[in-house]
Amino acid sequence: MFNIQLKEVHIGQEIDKRREELNMSKSEFGRLIGVPQQHVNRIFEKVSIDTAKLIKISRILDFNFFSLYCDIPNNVYAYMAAVALGDGNAMNNIGDAALASIIEQQRQKIEGMEENRTLLDDQINGLKDQISQFKSQLDDKNELITIYKQRVNQ
Repeated sequence: MFNIQLKEVHIGQEIDKRREELNMSKSEFGRLIGVPQQHVNRIFEKVSIDTAKLIKISRILDFNFFSLYCDIPNNVYAYMAAVALGDGNAMNNIGDAALASIIEQQRQKIEGMEENRTLLDDQINGLKDQISQFKSQLDDKNELITIYKQRVNQ
């Protein structure tokens, strides 16, 4: 099957780290998982945790904590995440927070590209103005040459 290397993970610390990433208070976290606030710190201190509780926490924090225990190929990861989280959708293993982050990164790229486009449009308009001035100067030069030739030929 797979030669999967399992990792030692302090799951409580990982849960707390994710909670902090989401700027979620300990009391809100406790309320969402159905644990009194005084027991929340105990979860963060745990090296291991009940699977059913970890599934619930994974859903609440929108993160697949099971993936921390091993490195596996992405195609298998998607299937296992779907199975572990119980939604059965192997194609949707990116959490809402991760997806929001990707969307924000893409939005920033687009904004940068739009700024570059605006600068390039300004440069193009400046070059068009210069071309117009050069054409006008060339027309003036041609007119002067014509006048000079007329005077010389008289």
